[in-house]
Amino acid sequence: MAEPAEFKLDNGVTVVYEKVPGVKVVSVQSWIKTGSVNETPEISGISHFLEHILFKGTKNFKPGEIDSYLDARGGSNNAFTSMDVTNYYVTIPTAEAEAAFKVVSDMVFDALFIPEEIEKEKPVVLQEINRKYDDPSYKMWQDLMESLFGGTPYEMQVIGKPETVKALTREKLLAYYNRFYHPSNIILVVVGDIDKEKVKELAERYFSKTRDVAPGKRYEGGNKTTFTKPVRRTFEADVNVEYAVIGFPEGAQSLKTVYADEVLSEVLSGGEYSLLNQILKVDKNIVVYTSDMSMFNRYNGVFGIFAVMKPGNGEAFKNEALAVLKDVASGKLDPARVEKAKNRLKSQSVFQSENVSSLANDIGFAYILDMKEYYLNYRKGIEAVTVKDVAEAAKRLTAGPMYFGETVPKGFKAEK
Repeated sequence: MAEPAEFKLDNGVTVVYEKVPGVKVVSVQSWIKTGSVNETPEISGISHFLEHILFKGTKNFKPGEIDSYLDARGGSNNAFTSMDVTNYYVTIPTAEAEAAFKVVSDMVFDALFIPEEIEKEKPVVLQEINRKYDDPSYKMWQDLMESLFGGTPYEMQVIGKPETVKALTREKLLAYYNRFYHPSNIILVVVGDIDKEKVKELAERYFSKTRDVAPGKRYEGGNKTTFTKPVRRTFEADVNVEYAVIGFPEGAQSLKTVYADEVLSEVLSGGEYSLLNQILKVDKNIVVYTSDMSMFNRYNGVFGIFAVMKPGNGEAFKNEALAVLKDVASGKLDPARVEKAKNRLKSQSVFQSENVSSLANDIGFAYILDMKEYYLNYRKGIEAVTVKDVAEAAKRLTAGPMYFGETVPKGFKAEK
């Protein structure tokens, strides 16, 4: 995989560019080195709220104008906030590329924070939070993160809490924006059918702005977890089925461990004939749905196995899922299954490389987390994974304490 071109603007913005000829479109993405890990409990949710309010008025666009401006030029846009990063992105026909640079630049440098728009947006975000709580298994997922990463910012919910969102002021938002949306915290990723010189010209024209404050320091928490003892939790909700999750904390990933984890994940739940699906659903009829969850951030991660089942099957799910993991950890794994998983992952990577938005997302994610080699070596890294590597990945998980949470119907007595 060819290495994208990389250069810095005089103000500190890093630009990463990869050309994809012949597609006639370009994706412009501004990755910000901030997310919920840079928040305190008092301003929990401010990163996510900023994502909302940056669409509600900038130097060149009145509230509501960004979407119509891009739509008229054939473009689409969106944004997301996570624990470590925030991303604003536009995908647009190459002929209209300047419009993408103009919009994204205005959002990350020149938002107006109109007081009435801030107040109008709070009920919108509060409704999002309420929808989270409407998910019957949400408390279980929230408790999982709090248990695995208690005492670190990774325990906080990206979306925030109702009381902290209500308390956000224009002054708090502006102070956070100026510090963390600083040129030195921005990686501009441009992928598509556009020449490098044009990218340089547009980047310098729209992204050379400066701040008159010092940059907010990116969270430097290190590889830290406070999870040292096994935890079991049961939550009751208005449900007719049981939800359950087995969770394991993971530290900061190396290139070797992250590729092995991805192959392990694909082996466990990559499709109809995956191990978990075959054993837990087809052979033993314990669950109606099962999957794994694998997430890595800058300093930590979570690996888990999730299932939906008939109430009362939680204990059987836990025992059988752990048995599958322990079999993998002991090397009881068909090499052909590993090869199929690797081939699927490599094929997915090829397909994603043909979509400029997906490719820009892959590049931005790896570069913003200081793991650009993860992107550059992805297919080779996956190909190099052995059965032994997958076994070692499973062994790392099962060697430490485990979180087990379940959400059951109200009044149902889950087996202990």
